[in-house]
Amino acid sequence: MIELPTGIVPSAASLRVIDFGGVLRPSLGGKIQRVNRLGNRYAMDVTLPPLPYEVGRQVVSRLIRAKSEGLRMAVPVTKGKQGAPGAPLVNGAVTGGTSVAIDTLNAGYAALEGFWVSFVVSDQHYLHNVVAPVVANGSGQATLTIAPELRVALPDNAAVHLAAPMIEGLVTGDEMRWEISLAHHIGLSFSIEEAA
Repeated sequence: MIELPTGIVPSAASLRVIDFGGVLRPSLGGKIQRVNRLGNRYAMDVTLPPLPYEVGRQVVSRLIRAKSEGLRMAVPVTKGKQGAPGAPLVNGAVTGGTSVAIDTLNAGYAALEGFWVSFVVSDQHYLHNVVAPVVANGSGQATLTIAPELRVALPDNAAVHLAAPMIEGLVTGDEMRWEISLAHHIGLSFSIEEAA
């Protein structure tokens, strides 16, 4: 899994849901219905600020490799804004659903609605959104309610990233390009989509 050089922070990022469900529209004007399917995940469109050539060429090289090997990066909208959760772990194996019990949080830590969280299974991050606020009890335990539904079973003591959640997947799109300005800066934008 490829990671960008240390210190690279996007100037803009846009997260979106990749939805495998759909809406059934009856042909005779009946009630529409939502059909949910497992496997919903996230994608992120990233724009990097102009980078000095020496750094930009490294980023370009890593993005070229990430097209086939995958990319892991922090979700930048959360930088420093999700507090100090401690070292949270999954508390008991979870095979599916939208609730995950976690422990080893700092007592009193508040995971607010809209926070991002990634769970690590076999060194792969799975990104989710916290959909209901929760505060860790005095023993550092809480149950997160997340969206979308889990798409992989979480083993007991799997790592939980709340302070710096990660998105991991493939760099998508049919074309990769970058600009080199006359000031010798490189401008880049790309999309990453969770592969699993």
